[in-house]
Amino acid sequence: MTDHPIERVLAVAAHADDEILGAGGTLAVHRAAGHPVMLLILSTSGTSRPAAAHDHAQVQAHRTACAQKVADLYRAELALADFPDNRFDTVPQLRLAQTVEDAVRDWQPTIVYSHSAGDLSRDHQLTAAAVAAATRPQPGTSVRTVLAWEVRSATEWGIHQPFRPTWFQLLTDDALALKRQALEIYASELRPWPHTRSLAALEHQVRARGAEVGVDAAEAFDVIRHLPRLTGRPA
Repeated sequence: MTDHPIERVLAVAAHADDEILGAGGTLAVHRAAGHPVMLLILSTSGTSRPAAAHDHAQVQAHRTACAQKVADLYRAELALADFPDNRFDTVPQLRLAQTVEDAVRDWQPTIVYSHSAGDLSRDHQLTAAAVAAATRPQPGTSVRTVLAWEVRSATEWGIHQPFRPTWFQLLTDDALALKRQALEIYASELRPWPHTRSLAALEHQVRARGAEVGVDAAEAFDVIRHLPRLTGRPA
């Protein structure tokens, strides 16, 4: 959390479930603090899955329904875009940036969470670039903090730059419980242990990140930008 008591939060996820994998506990902390939260999901499609095994329209309907249930769980606003799954590099990059810019303009967030530019997933990389473009510092901007989350099975295998978090959010038991509830909604996107995107592995992740900073559980972020607010007048 930042040093400012009232935040407006925007989480920008390439795919439905990334927002919970990366920041589900942190978003729960924001919710408990009474901070308005908006979730922007750029893709709910299933176009990357084999057509013989999946009905893409059915997959998209299921992912959309799951995203709405999660937004309801967090009492968050939800915005859905329709970019093709695992094919963000086939659409004009200006469209991606403008979609994020629209959310920033309409929601006026003070803090934005999204993907690491170093992720293995090309969709994640392009989402990170779109967020960077949409949150460029401008006079009068509402955005003071931009943080990149980690998504297991994408961030730890990135080949461009290592994920070195310097921002940690302590997770309460209630925040962890809400994150688990959200992950259960996205159960179709999870995998059995010992996959890194299994419930057990995700539990180990928050415990390990917590141990790095001497607490029971935490989520970790890479600081893209943070502008502290002055809390008092100079002497």
